Amino acid sequence: MPIISTSGLTHVYGENTPFKVAAINDISIEIGKGEFVGIIGHTGSGKSTLIQHLNGILKPSAGKVFLEGKDIWENKKSVRQARFKVGLCFQYPEYQLFEESVYKDIAFGPKNMGLSEKEIDKRVVQAAEYVGLAASLLEKSPFDLSGGEKRRAAIAGVMAMQPAVLILDEPTAGLDPRGRDKILNLIKDYRESTGSTVVLVSHSMEDVAKYVQRVLVVRNSRLEMQGSIKDIYSKGELLKDMGLDVPQITKVFEILQGKGLDVRGDIFTLEEGFNELLKFFGKEVSV
Repeated sequence: MPIISTSGLTHVYGENTPFKVAAINDISIEIGKGEFVGIIGHTGSGKSTLIQHLNGILKPSAGKVFLEGKDIWENKKSVRQARFKVGLCFQYPEYQLFEESVYKDIAFGPKNMGLSEKEIDKRVVQAAEYVGLAASLLEKSPFDLSGGEKRRAAIAGVMAMQPAVLILDEPTAGLDPRGRDKILNLIKDYRESTGSTVVLVSHSMEDVAKYVQRVLVVRNSRLEMQGSIKDIYSKGELLKDMGLDVPQITKVFEILQGKGLDVRGDIFTLEEGFNELLKFFGKEVSV
């Protein structure tokens, strides 16, 4: 049984008005426990609307959302439970920081779950460790942190609820390459240490290729295709038609193939490219 799934999920904005538009239309997906899934699509394709249904922020116009096999909209209690079990971190989450200390911001979610002070403290400290925030920062104002630290504090606030599913909408938006890699590696380590399901919405084809196991492609409010990185990224021309593109490293190896070099064309990450070049030059792969 998938941990989270949708059936015929549709959301219409401006219902019963001349401006009616379906942001997502008849989307059915299944995400397994412990999976690391990526969602990609051009701006306006419906990605953010889709994920906001997975923890009940938005109510479907049609279709259903199931968490562990149960309709999250069955009753008020099930919706509330879904919002704790499915943690959603919005794009630029640091803009949602508001408490007087980092500790209180991270503790906000667990506190609303009705947990004991002891359990809240345990979760705050643990979540801070997951995202690499020093204990000395917990009593500081979140507004005194650097940009990257604010981002990690906001993500820690979602992790502190210990959701079964962690959804992140463009978690590296606006960060430099070093900051981006740090955030994504923290998320990867978090998933591996907790066994949580992680859903990553990203415009970076490189990041998706490097970290996720399976990809969902949304186009014009519909699920266009889904599959492994190799399945999806091998459809380069179709991706370009959707306003997407393959990673730069893939283009490099396509050029090398075109020049007659005996190298693979299905290279999607720098690590794969490095290994392929080592093989080509007859070196032992050591990465």
